[in-house]
Amino acid sequence: MTRNRLTLKARFILVAGGAVAAVAVAITAVAFLAIRTDLQNQVREEVAARAYSVKHLADQYHGHIPKDWVPPHSSGGFGILTYTQVVTSSGAVWAPPGDLRLLTPSEAAIDVAAGQAGSFYAVARINGVRAMVLTEQIAPGVAIQVAEALTATDQEVATVGATLALLSAVGVVAATLLGWAVARAGLAPVTRLATVAEEVTLTGDASRRVEVQRRDELGRLAASFNAMLSALQRSLDAQRRLVSDASHELRTPLASLRINADLLAEHPEMPAAERAEVLDRVAGQAAELSRLVASVTDLARGEPPSKDRSRLRLDAVTADALDAARRDWPKTEFDADLTACTVDGSAERLRVAVKNLLDNAAKFGPPEGPVQVRLAAGELTVRDRGPGIDTDDLPFVFDRFYRALSSRGAPGAGLGLAVVREIAIGHGGALAAEPAPSGGTLIRLTLPTCPVP
Repeated sequence: MTRNRLTLKARFILVAGGAVAAVAVAITAVAFLAIRTDLQNQVREEVAARAYSVKHLADQYHGHIPKDWVPPHSSGGFGILTYTQVVTSSGAVWAPPGDLRLLTPSEAAIDVAAGQAGSFYAVARINGVRAMVLTEQIAPGVAIQVAEALTATDQEVATVGATLALLSAVGVVAATLLGWAVARAGLAPVTRLATVAEEVTLTGDASRRVEVQRRDELGRLAASFNAMLSALQRSLDAQRRLVSDASHELRTPLASLRINADLLAEHPEMPAAERAEVLDRVAGQAAELSRLVASVTDLARGEPPSKDRSRLRLDAVTADALDAARRDWPKTEFDADLTACTVDGSAERLRVAVKNLLDNAAKFGPPEGPVQVRLAAGELTVRDRGPGIDTDDLPFVFDRFYRALSSRGAPGAGLGLAVVREIAIGHGGALAAEPAPSGGTLIRLTLPTCPVP
């Protein structure tokens, strides 16, 4: 995880530094080309001005320039970094004494002298020095070549280029350092979140939290992570309580079952009637354990995600649960009045909830009942005719493994109503118990409804 975090920070720094470097290089290149072009244009203007003065001198000959004529201001030997020579259409060169080989005319220069091409600028070397050369016709068959050294210009361009490169390098380094600082500050919440996640993974302690001091996306991420840890902690606490309570409740039936099994094993000569009685107790205890394990499993499995739910008819689910209850409690009368009702949920889980309510009413009511079942507008009520629930016990009847003092002689582990409450909450509903008007208990299961198709 550390490697990934460092890689993310490094990527952030590289992206920031790379972006600034690209912009700096682009700006430097544009500035360098602009400055170099401007300096070269200044040299061209100087050469053009000198060529204009030469052409003005040549105009006195009215197009008949004498052979070997050289402008009077031409500099022999390129001594002061300026040079002027005349080129004819035949390729002859008129230059100051000793300078005939300084600048060899090109075919393009001869074409200019012959009037077959226009004037042009070119860069050439004169005595090993780069120079800007302008070739321009001054009379029929005669062209002038004026050269200006680029030594000073090249030095200025080199100085400007080095300065711009240094500034670009400084800018890239500064951007990298700034990117590192921004990455460190910006990714600090992610670092804290990763640290908490590692600690929770190593210790299993979901009580740790990430400090949230910002309202941007990283702040939302930290808040969501804290909410996830809170949900995880609640789940772990509920799991620990469930395991603790279930292990406590399982001890009694397991101990009784073992005692009866040992009794059968140690007394093989036991009379048939007594053996049958013990076997009945073993069967009852096994059934009780089976019910307890089923209830614990219902509590531990949780509610299915929303994607696994569908729109269903609650009255049809209730009718299925009533059929199962009539089979399990053949002597009990179930008086049902079900109105069509549609909800979003899990048919299997809702069937478990309704069946638990019916079993609870049949178990604590008279053997013959009746148990009154009503369904309308998303509210299912189940009423029994039993002794009712004491006022002091009402707040606790939906707690796991809670059994009122008056009902501890009845079979069960006190998980049925707890399962119903978990299912109701998982479906966005509610569960409530209250004394019935003329005796007994009335339990209300309320669920959000959908329009009936």
